[in-house]
Amino acid sequence: MGHKGKPGLFGKFFSVLSGKPDESREDDTPEKSPYAPKEEEPIDLRFVQTYTQNGGHFLYCETLEEAYINVKKICTEAKIQHLFTPEQSISSSLKKLDLPVQEDNPSISDGICTTCEALVAFNGGIMVTDYQLGIYKISELPETHILLARTSQVVDSLSSGMSRINNTYREKRPNQITTLKGALSESVRQASADPNKNRSLYLLLIEDDLQ
Repeated sequence: MGHKGKPGLFGKFFSVLSGKPDESREDDTPEKSPYAPKEEEPIDLRFVQTYTQNGGHFLYCETLEEAYINVKKICTEAKIQHLFTPEQSISSSLKKLDLPVQEDNPSISDGICTTCEALVAFNGGIMVTDYQLGIYKISELPETHILLARTSQVVDSLSSGMSRINNTYREKRPNQITTLKGALSESVRQASADPNKNRSLYLLLIEDDLQ
């Protein structure tokens, strides 16, 4: 995917994931002293690194419309024939792309598409609640999960993610809060039973419109 003149956030991700140089970096940047304090990676970059190392698939999108088009491409690639979309806003948009959307029966679906609450840099996890999943537990849902997220949803830790959820739903806190992780995550691999073990995650990270 082209980055269309936005070297900042996507430039960093592109450099890390592909091994290619970050085009936004100046060649004449002065060399830093070995005794200077080590700079910590931005949390958005740390999240993408950990998430992909854990086996998650990642695509950067500049707009929501681009993300929806990529949902359709993922469905083709993963051979998804029935896509469960419990959120009305997603369902109505994907129907316009002639996708086989299923709104109320995950048992006959082979994929699911939702938004999320937070992206956790610490463990590469994606926090979702019953506001995305409805009445269903993760174990009851299709194992191929496409997620739509905004760059502003990246947080440093699980506690920061919980704070974000609590601030979002002050009046009615969600009953179910789940953290999705890639199947290669050490905690998932060591668990005797974990609904993430066979789950394939596709994250479409959308640039926030700051204008």
